[in-house]
Amino acid sequence: MKLLKSLNRKMETLTETSNSVDETEGSFKKVERVKSFTDYAIQKAGLNNGDATSMKMHLKWIKDGHVVDATYNEKEHETRKEKTHEEITSKHEEKEKLESEKKTTIEIHIPSCNQKIDELNDEIHQTKLDLEEKKLQTGYQPIKLATYGILVGVLSVYLILFYASTIYASFFRNANSLLATAGDDIILYLDSIFDMKGILTPSPSLIIVYLGSFLFFAVGLIPHTFEGKRKNLWKAIAILGALIVDSLLAYKIDSGIYNLKVMAGVAEENWFFLTSINFYLVLTFGFLAYLVWGYMYELMIKEKNKKNAGTCAQLVIRDLKSKIRSQKDEIKGLKEKVIQLESQISMLAGRIENLKKDLEKAVLNPDLLSQCLTSFYMGWRQYLNSSPDFDVKKVECESAYKEFMETHFKQIPNLN
Repeated sequence: MKLLKSLNRKMETLTETSNSVDETEGSFKKVERVKSFTDYAIQKAGLNNGDATSMKMHLKWIKDGHVVDATYNEKEHETRKEKTHEEITSKHEEKEKLESEKKTTIEIHIPSCNQKIDELNDEIHQTKLDLEEKKLQTGYQPIKLATYGILVGVLSVYLILFYASTIYASFFRNANSLLATAGDDIILYLDSIFDMKGILTPSPSLIIVYLGSFLFFAVGLIPHTFEGKRKNLWKAIAILGALIVDSLLAYKIDSGIYNLKVMAGVAEENWFFLTSINFYLVLTFGFLAYLVWGYMYELMIKEKNKKNAGTCAQLVIRDLKSKIRSQKDEIKGLKEKVIQLESQISMLAGRIENLKKDLEKAVLNPDLLSQCLTSFYMGWRQYLNSSPDFDVKKVECESAYKEFMETHFKQIPNLN
């Protein structure tokens, strides 16, 4: 009882002391500045006889910012609020941007793809009608087909002879015989990347020479046989492979020419194949001719297909169907994009709501607010501990405090 009287006297002193509570009027609410939340709690507990409901009401006032620490910095609080406002504005702008992108995708891009599909289907239908009515214009020109065919034939013979020459020069050329028969034109002869005499002189090695040359010619046909979505990728790989093989042949020939010059005593100092003109000449006459032959071959096949209206119509329809598949794939990708945008918009909306709640509720930072609430409860419990008559209220207050803290904080501070 003496302890209770002491606490009552202390409450009276706290009530009368003007320095303990400083009340200021805000724009919308009354704010009390408290030097000690423990002493403040003892005072309020005495006035309310330790009632749990009253304690919970005071805890809410502290949380909502009606009661703050005397050291509370209003400027710092306003800065925090402004920062939260700016973040909300930024999230709103980001959300509006995503919504605009979603709207554009749904109302413009997807309908545009569907329109293209309809147009392509109309073209397919019209092509079939023109074929049935024999009105299909294929653009076939016999003179073009003849020209392309002649060029492909001439280039085919050239490539076979070229690869036969390079294979012979790389693997079967007799250096001693060549030096013995070169005579006064040895420099000019040694710089030649071709050896027509060798491939036209009958010998057992020519079997391998010409079979190898047909092998390279067959490799040149490979890029023109690919079909499907990755046709261009496989073409590029095949062409790159041909370039690598031609580079190896060019190196082999240039290296052989250099060795011949060393044997003849006319070799250049510091030879390096990448700086040698012969290396690039072999690539030019070989790989470049191979590319030109491939292009002419494609043109010849396309012109030949134009000769038959049915075949031409099938090719046109196949190309149109391929474009339709591409448009459908694009629509599928756009729909997936819309789903992703909706997910991002939903996340932003949730974030904005949380920020608004923070703006409405957070007067102090969470750690400091938790400390203030804990100090207040410790003072309230100190009052209740002053008399055994408050045992029931102690249990009620402890339950109310835990419930309040669990509602507003993830972790309840340790009171020990």
